Amino acid sequence: MSSTASLVQVASAVPYSLVFSMTIYLALIGGIALFFRPLLVGIGRALYLTVRPRRSKSPVAASATALERKPAGINTVEAAEMSLMNIRH
Repeated sequence: MSSTASLVQVASAVPYSLVFSMTIYLALIGGIALFFRPLLVGIGRALYLTVRPRRSKSPVAASATALERKPAGINTVEAAEMSLMNIRH
């Protein structure tokens, strides 16, 4: 039996009212998700920040100023490592 024939048999076994109601439910869920998208995005960002919070501005500023005030004989990678060590202590 070909796949088309088996697909037709499966499709004929499913009641049309079930297919119609599932289509309506999916459309309603999609519409609600689109309507409340800003709220859902905000909730997602809040959950992300609870798991992985941002660094405060002072360590970020300290690392930027440490890179600007690097000693003459040190390259940028070593200066970044030094600034990270300074931030930790």
